[in-house]
Amino acid sequence: MRAWGGKPDADIFLGAGAPAHELLKKEGLIVPYRPKGSDKVPAEWRGMKVKDKDDLWTCFAPWIVTNIYNEKVLKKLRLPPPKTWHDLLNPIYRGNIVHTLPYASGTMHEAVEILIQGFGEEEAWRYLRLLAGNLARFSTGSTDTTQLVARGEVPIGMAQPQMNAMAARKDGFPIRDLLPEKTILVPEAVALLKGAPNEAVGKIFLDWLFSMDGQTHVLEGRYFAARTDLKFSELEKEGVEMAKHAAKALGVDSFWDLDVNFIEYDLDLATSRWDEVNTKYEMEIYRKWRELKSSLFLIEEVEGEIEAAKAEKMNVKKAAAKIKEARKLFEYEGNYAAARLAAAKARALVVSQ
Repeated sequence: MRAWGGKPDADIFLGAGAPAHELLKKEGLIVPYRPKGSDKVPAEWRGMKVKDKDDLWTCFAPWIVTNIYNEKVLKKLRLPPPKTWHDLLNPIYRGNIVHTLPYASGTMHEAVEILIQGFGEEEAWRYLRLLAGNLARFSTGSTDTTQLVARGEVPIGMAQPQMNAMAARKDGFPIRDLLPEKTILVPEAVALLKGAPNEAVGKIFLDWLFSMDGQTHVLEGRYFAARTDLKFSELEKEGVEMAKHAAKALGVDSFWDLDVNFIEYDLDLATSRWDEVNTKYEMEIYRKWRELKSSLFLIEEVEGEIEAAKAEKMNVKKAAAKIKEARKLFEYEGNYAAARLAAAKARALVVSQ
């Protein structure tokens, strides 16, 4: 959309959450339009924005950021499902987690924002470095993450749209979703592009999308519908198969009947640093993933050696201070080379005794 520069090849921007649409709004790449039926979509929900007050974008499919796991594989590995964000840092899950990149997936970007706004910037980036050390791999996108977990190639998937687990279970895969303790609503939205080559056709599509027929197709497409007057029980009576699966996945008759709490999410802040967050993750974590892992593993090895030396009544005071310095360099500064050097010095202090 940004590359088209106001001369798009398409009429509609369909998909992505509020920050992406707010960014396009800020850059003047979408124009106002209020689709017929969109009055049945709430303006906000539990403190989260659901549609733009100036009609530049509207949520057509709401969902919550979750994590997923393959219950069959975890059972075979004798691993408990990770229930919180910090559970994912447990070494027992090393090599058993997959997620994509924040610039390849709006959901992953939202997950990074949840961590930054939920834990604070310094602690969030510390968390993301440590989490990267537990990853089996990076996926190419949210759907790829779902498929990897469904097939059992990697048992835990992070940063998943809530409906992905529902869709996977419908297809017969033993997938469960987990609502982490800090999360947000993602109003998957749609907007009319500025300079749309077929603007009238685009408006017809938007009107249909928010009609009862359009919203039923949204549900049949394995998303949760945004209209408040769409009830799963009524659609199930009409023969809409996905209505049964949606009701089972959510435990309520409409998405908006869910009883959940969200973090205090600053949408303006998330929008303003969209590119900054993506670039920081790419350059400091993804592009340095191998170095990050080798640095973390070295620190852990030396920590183990210090504990072994302590058990033998050796004086490890200086070595312990040096490895603590290595931890700080790794976790809070992201200076992997300096962290390895400090870890090597800590090891030398143990060996020299």
